[in-house]
Amino acid sequence: MNQGEVKMSKIVIKEFLQRCIEYADSSIARKQERGDDAAIIAEWIVYRDYTQHALKEIDRGVLNHWIDRKATKPDMEIRMEELDHASRSKWLSATLSPRPLVLVSTRDKGKENIAPMTSVSVVSNTPPLVVISLSQTRAGQLRDTYINLKANGECELQLLAATKKAAIDADLTSTPTVESEWSLLDSEGPIHPLAVAVLRCRMVEDNPLPEGAVARLVVLRVESMLVPSGLPPEEGLSILCQHGMDRLTPSPQDWGHIATYHRS
Repeated sequence: MNQGEVKMSKIVIKEFLQRCIEYADSSIARKQERGDDAAIIAEWIVYRDYTQHALKEIDRGVLNHWIDRKATKPDMEIRMEELDHASRSKWLSATLSPRPLVLVSTRDKGKENIAPMTSVSVVSNTPPLVVISLSQTRAGQLRDTYINLKANGECELQLLAATKKAAIDADLTSTPTVESEWSLLDSEGPIHPLAVAVLRCRMVEDNPLPEGAVARLVVLRVESMLVPSGLPPEEGLSILCQHGMDRLTPSPQDWGHIATYHRS
């Protein structure tokens, strides 16, 4: 694990321990106010004091060796043409991962559409260009996202907060429906209430992928961004990602939500 990874792990652990301390303090105050048994209160005080001590040791770097993880090494080579589609998908998703989970919002004649995508990447800063791969269904049907982009050329790329609620909503938007996907959520479009950042984009190019791939590679120009006020954080925004095939998570070592709704 490099120094940046150690730093991020320490940040997460310290935030967790600080919340434990705050929870213990509030619990102690409530129990004292109610006149609870002194022995029970003493146990909470010991817990609080021990957690404070652990937090100080994290700050001093005493427990850095607990955070380090052993790296695995490649010891076999597989030929991609020898794998079936599912196996190829699993290996590619396991290696080029995690990837930001992006809700792509489009519209057609006033009807709002939203769909989760992970095949999204920044390819140019000046001009600000993003590419997105839009596949077809197994029956050869084009995605509504692609059809809407072709019709009016506009979309929003929405990066969601790294929360369970955001993960569940992103999962739900994969549910096949003839209605707007927003009808499946406890919110109204076009901007999700848990969006951390929104990139307003315009389609500038539409290309087929080579070698018989059915997906279209769409190039988007970022026209504007909705972001938290202030400078961009050096460590990046905390956003929902996909790790591996179906796990929605803020990081590979954190909590995860397994996506269950899949488009055919």
